[in-house]
Amino acid sequence: MTLPVPGRLRDRNARAAFVCSAFATLITALSPVGSSAAVAATPGLARSGSATTAAPLKIMPLGDSITMGIGSATMSSYRIDLQERLKAAGLAVDMVGSQQTGAPATADLDNEGHSGWTIAKIAGSVDGWLATYQPDAVLLMAGTNDLRTAAGAVGATSRLAALITQIKADAPTTEIFVAKITGTRNGGRTGQQKRTAAYNANVPGIVASAGFRVHLVDQSTVRDLDIRDGLHPNDFGYSKMSWNWYLAMRNIYNTGGPAWPARNNPYLATRAHRCLLVDADPGPAWMAFFDCRWWYLNTVTTIVNGKKTSARTWQTTRDAVATPTVTVAAHYAYPIFKGTRSTRPR
Repeated sequence: MTLPVPGRLRDRNARAAFVCSAFATLITALSPVGSSAAVAATPGLARSGSATTAAPLKIMPLGDSITMGIGSATMSSYRIDLQERLKAAGLAVDMVGSQQTGAPATADLDNEGHSGWTIAKIAGSVDGWLATYQPDAVLLMAGTNDLRTAAGAVGATSRLAALITQIKADAPTTEIFVAKITGTRNGGRTGQQKRTAAYNANVPGIVASAGFRVHLVDQSTVRDLDIRDGLHPNDFGYSKMSWNWYLAMRNIYNTGGPAWPARNNPYLATRAHRCLLVDADPGPAWMAFFDCRWWYLNTVTTIVNGKKTSARTWQTTRDAVATPTVTVAAHYAYPIFKGTRSTRPR
């Protein structure tokens, strides 16, 4: 190609400078390398202080009813809170999936959370989901429904390992975040907490053997008061799940630039609004009776064998009905008070 050189550039050095500048302009115009288009094609990559638009990181939340959001007052699960955390960290995100649950309606509600689904059932559909949505990251938490019965728990860890292998084969460049699953409240009435603990003990080994692009996320600390019924987290439990996903993703995606924010750690909270099912049996009526109130993390001192022992304990305020009685010998007992008294943790 011949570049026209203006007649006024008779000086050899001036002419050389013009030619170099023209070639640089031409190469930049023809090549996407180094252009905003090239940066935009890189998921989650943003150039601070420039007009470059980052291509969003496509995230597929994958699992059962916990991923769907059952237990959350808005059915948002951990997903909305996680989006807000990632955006505050400067990461453009796009949740993907065939399901839409949560609130508000203007939020990105896409997910692959399917109520009641076992590992095997997820494996039966995941190929199509991955082909359709081509996620850059998969947040996988599965196994809770397998562990509902002792029979269903048999082989669950092997099925999890096979599902991870399947996802890697379908999407070899996708980062897969695999969770130790959340626990139960009151131990689960069918012994599910024991099966959950045994299952979770095997997850780190499964993840380690899966190799590159597979990462462990510990969600097992979400249990007891973090669980609304017998199995599903309440919104405070879901905030803990969001935090745990966030920390795991920070290890992978916060490789340069400013450190991601570490504020609003729910594990450091000293008060929390929790909704709990009065009867924690995860049966058909699991939505029936809620007790929603503020809980406070207090220091409680007890005396054991003559020694004072202090511990941090979650407590709440309740209204208690007191009916003390007076017994008259050889006659009968009758109440002298009946009413409501407020009890507040100290």
